[in-house]
Amino acid sequence: MGHLYYDRHFGLLAAAAVILFFLVHWNLLHDSLIGTFALNGALHASALVFTLRAPESLPRKAAFIGIAVGLSVVTLYVGIIGLVLFAVLPGTERLYVVLGVCALSGGITYGSVIRLCWMRNLSSRFILAMSALCVPATSLAFFARTHAEWLGSWWLAAAWWFAFSGGLWYFDTRGGATKPDAKRNPVETTR
Repeated sequence: MGHLYYDRHFGLLAAAAVILFFLVHWNLLHDSLIGTFALNGALHASALVFTLRAPESLPRKAAFIGIAVGLSVVTLYVGIIGLVLFAVLPGTERLYVVLGVCALSGGITYGSVIRLCWMRNLSSRFILAMSALCVPATSLAFFARTHAEWLGSWWLAAAWWFAFSGGLWYFDTRGGATKPDAKRNPVETTR
């Protein structure tokens, strides 16, 4: 048993991917990159906080979602800076490198915030491994998007979400992460 109800978590992620699909399909985001990245961070963070096993206060959950939104927007700027820094690479290769840097840096920072807020026993090594899973998932999603036009920007976010959450599920339930703190999860100690 992990820190989250993972069946609900993945269900909420699928619903969030459908929401993103329709927002992009109906052009409701109007090509606002900051808004798109903020929404991507808010949807994944919401799926995480709504499926926590341990009860947490609403202000703590809202703060976590706000931090996730901020980190997601910072990832956009990491990508913009990366496009300039890797300008020596040819166009397609540069996009893949920058996408990998964004996926990795976003995973590391977001995983660190999850560790600080909810899963204190999640090791730095596990966070790095989860983040490393996001790189090939996002790169494959980008490759698929270049060959299927109907896959919009929502597809990259969904691939990153499921890769990150899949790694989180593995390391939280199967990968040797220890059980939740008794102080942080009093429900588990009374069963």
